[in-house]
Amino acid sequence: MSIMIQAFTTLPPWIQVLLICVHGGLVLGLAWWGMQWLAARAKGRPDRIPVGPYFVSVTTLYALFLTFHASTIWTRQHAAEQAFEEAVTAIARLESLFGHEGLGLEQARLHLADYVDAVVNEEWASGNTRASARASQALANLRQDLIQTSPLVPTALGNHLWRVFDDVVDARNGRLWIGSHGRSENSWGLVLVLGLLAHIAIGWVHADRTAAGTVALALFAVTTSAAYWHLLQASDPFAHLETSTYFKALAGHAS
Repeated sequence: MSIMIQAFTTLPPWIQVLLICVHGGLVLGLAWWGMQWLAARAKGRPDRIPVGPYFVSVTTLYALFLTFHASTIWTRQHAAEQAFEEAVTAIARLESLFGHEGLGLEQARLHLADYVDAVVNEEWASGNTRASARASQALANLRQDLIQTSPLVPTALGNHLWRVFDDVVDARNGRLWIGSHGRSENSWGLVLVLGLLAHIAIGWVHADRTAAGTVALALFAVTTSAAYWHLLQASDPFAHLETSTYFKALAGHAS
């Protein structure tokens, strides 16, 4: 499921819409066939058709699980946005402190630029699922720069440098954790299965009124397809974030 979702998010938007429509059509077709199958076997036997309220138990369970699934996806997206903003802000602050208008630490600026390049070209390239050894080494070099600089500046400024550096490290750790955890691929599988069962339940309670059942199924298929499309757009919480912002954070304070 994980590979399928990752492959889906890399496709052009029109292909994504097409695949969502194909899925919706298949589910609709299966539910409609189930409705017709039950209708044919329930002729003269109305006791075989489930009572109307029956489908509510299935659709309610589906709706609740879809809600929790959506909440997880959106929470992860918001956390990714927060980690991104915190990282960019901290990098810009460090660049300003290291620049000629600050402490003039050219070597530290080079290490910060190396860190940013490694983050963008290696960690983001992996979907933020793997830590870059080059980024880790750049942070280690920055840490050494701060160790050497701290005794030479006022205590308050030294403490401020360490706090900003810690903000960079914390934002990176948060970003990598988000990229490696909480992807909810297994939840997607259960959502799709429950969605199919909800369609079938709606079809079965309309087995004695197949024309109305067809309309009900079509509306439900369109509704669920729209929900899936919206959630899949947020399945990669980093997709809409511009990595060029990292470089702008450096350039904005370059001397």
